[in-house]
Amino acid sequence: MSEEIKRNEKGEIEVLGHSPWPGYRKAFYVAFTLGIIYLSLAFSGLLSGGGH
Repeated sequence: MSEEIKRNEKGEIEVLGHSPWPGYRKAFYVAFTLGIIYLSLAFSGLLSGGGH
């Protein structure tokens, strides 16, 4: 891991343009969708179980 840190003329660190691990976008969308479904079920009262 001897990657050299690139800096622009302002001295800010530039992010190296490498592609992330394959399938990251699909995994993000799946996790995001499951989170939305979970939150919608929780706020609708189906997951409360206590009857509050």
